[in-house]
Amino acid sequence: MRPLILCLLLAACAPQEDVPVPLDASTFDAQRAWDDLMHQVELGPRPAGSPALEETRVWIASELEQMGLTPVREDFQADTPFGAYRMANVYADFVTDQAPAEEADILVLCAHFDTKTLNFRFVGANDGASGVAALLELARVITSQGPRPMTYRFLFLDGEESMRQTWVDPDNTYGSRHHVEQIAKRGENLRVRACVVLDLVGDIELQLTNETYSNSELLEIFFDTARKDGLGQHVDGPPIPIKDDHLPFLRISIPACDLIDFSYGENNEHWHRPSDLPKNCSRESLGVIGRIVLLGLPTVEQRFKSR
Repeated sequence: MRPLILCLLLAACAPQEDVPVPLDASTFDAQRAWDDLMHQVELGPRPAGSPALEETRVWIASELEQMGLTPVREDFQADTPFGAYRMANVYADFVTDQAPAEEADILVLCAHFDTKTLNFRFVGANDGASGVAALLELARVITSQGPRPMTYRFLFLDGEESMRQTWVDPDNTYGSRHHVEQIAKRGENLRVRACVVLDLVGDIELQLTNETYSNSELLEIFFDTARKDGLGQHVDGPPIPIKDDHLPFLRISIPACDLIDFSYGENNEHWHRPSDLPKNCSRESLGVIGRIVLLGLPTVEQRFKSR
């Protein structure tokens, strides 16, 4: 009996591995996400500094308020090749109940809401609107299911697009670079455990790119989740390095990944073209990305939460 008692005592004292707390992915409403995509498209082009972008920003904040969150407007001045521009991110934190708010680990989910300035009418159904639509619906689902093991930051970024026609550093990622600066100023570096970017996720033929700048473990969590859930055809796209809003996070050693389909139409024919329209996107793709993210997040929490 004594050896058995000793074994039981040792088992009771051994550290218990965290068990992922599941999220109910079935509650992701692809139609509601699609309606949010259409709302943005109906506002027209939404380049940095435009009235339509401000209208988008106010709408995002209103949607966050309806979820019971407190949106924060993060104003800043961006020095661009065309002079100073006033920009502003919007974010809201869904605070965990497992630690004091000022000490809790943070998991950032983000998307950019600006569209690129081009010499034609560009409404960005996929490049801009799809990521925002998916992120808003993810926020609704997550907040409706109660506090998580980590604080969630739903971050909507201004100024991802370059002001020039071509992407030349540092003329890009204005909003994410500013937010990362604020993270450092607030001393949140060690609390922000991971960042997941959603961009170009509405493609009617969705297949997420194997983005090679991304933290490989973080990206593989979502790809492996998709494969196990029968959604393998929507991941494992070609390996491509893509410059996007995850890079500023990576530069300050925050693990980050870019969930992006950088093959929009044949030979990327709809990217930054007038044809980036709802007809080349689908509500089904929004539902797929929502499911992949919701099913993968519990594992992200488990692996990236501080111990």
